[in-house]
Amino acid sequence: MVQLIIFFIAFGLYANAQKSGLIGSWLLVKYELGNEIQRPYQTADFKEGGIFCMMGIDVGTWDYDKKSNAIVLKSSFDKDFNGTGKILKLNKDELEMDKAGGKHFYKKLDKTKIVSSNKNSGLIGTWEFITDSLPEVKTIVILSEPDVFKIVVKEAYSKSIFNGTWIFDKQRKSLIMIGLHGEGTFHGDSKIIKYDKNSIVLESKSNTYTGKRVMQNSPKIERLTFTEEDFYTQDGEYKYEADKEKLPWKGWEEKRNSLIPVKQLVYNYAVLINGTEAFNNKILMANVRANLEYDELHIDYIFNGFDRYNVPEDNELYLNDEYSLPLYPLYDQIFRISASESVTTPAGTFDCTVLETINPSGIAKKLWLINDKPGIYAKIIEDNPDKTFGHYYVYELQEIK
Repeated sequence: MVQLIIFFIAFGLYANAQKSGLIGSWLLVKYELGNEIQRPYQTADFKEGGIFCMMGIDVGTWDYDKKSNAIVLKSSFDKDFNGTGKILKLNKDELEMDKAGGKHFYKKLDKTKIVSSNKNSGLIGTWEFITDSLPEVKTIVILSEPDVFKIVVKEAYSKSIFNGTWIFDKQRKSLIMIGLHGEGTFHGDSKIIKYDKNSIVLESKSNTYTGKRVMQNSPKIERLTFTEEDFYTQDGEYKYEADKEKLPWKGWEEKRNSLIPVKQLVYNYAVLINGTEAFNNKILMANVRANLEYDELHIDYIFNGFDRYNVPEDNELYLNDEYSLPLYPLYDQIFRISASESVTTPAGTFDCTVLETINPSGIAKKLWLINDKPGIYAKIIEDNPDKTFGHYYVYELQEIK
């Protein structure tokens, strides 16, 4: 009798330990049904009180059946969820369960360890990837603390944005992305082939992805919210005609005379990565030719995002020879003066007249004209708010040579 009592006590303790061991967060890493293998990489939570969650959503209830050493799952809205899962293996790190002939493989998640591992991984930041097999597709991955990611996939005429959580597995040297569809780029467990603070190579689904870190010396984002209607009266008359006389640059001759000693203007061109707050940066150089003998002034037009040293295929460097335009070398003619302010760039600190311009396509610009350097802009913001084909650019003066 005593032995029987001891057995029931021991069995009760075992049952309680089994049930207690289930409580917590798990990651479903694999599902096997016959010859079929799936890798869902979905989170599952066995909560105290019997609530069962998948990917943060309550989907039913759970209980532990100590007689059959199984998990009993019930749901009022998903019949496929209902059933009993026989526990094949359970320890502090792993859970294996057989349910309706399919084997489920879970890994235990420790939020504290994940946060610490992610923080010390060296991966936090913004990365731009190119698939070796699809070089025309760019994938921007933003890994944030403590465990949130955003992915922006950019193709020629479309983009897609995905969100989820990430885990750096130091021991296995892998990056786990949770929340993507099975066919999605980087879904699940990607092996880290090599990485340093500026570059990384990942292997995912037999594809190799080479990434570079997007540097975070990015300009402050200042979206331009004015519209074309703001420049006209209700009768359709342009309201700011008088502002042309208030410009610090009075004519092309003044610009020419000012630019005679200048050979080149160097700008940083920052392009906001859509769906993020990070920028791609490159240097553009505008050659300047101005002299009195030939009565000429030429400034390379670099405000299409390239200069004479990196002209894309099927493009050519545009030369604006319309010197009479008030904002030469820019074409904008619908503008208003919005402020006077001092602005500091790597080229120095300048007193500027600030303009706002807009064109019929709704592309808005904010311009900083250097008051005592006619023809030179300290900074230009260009903002196209179109949801499909929009963009946000910043040109900032780096050097006057």
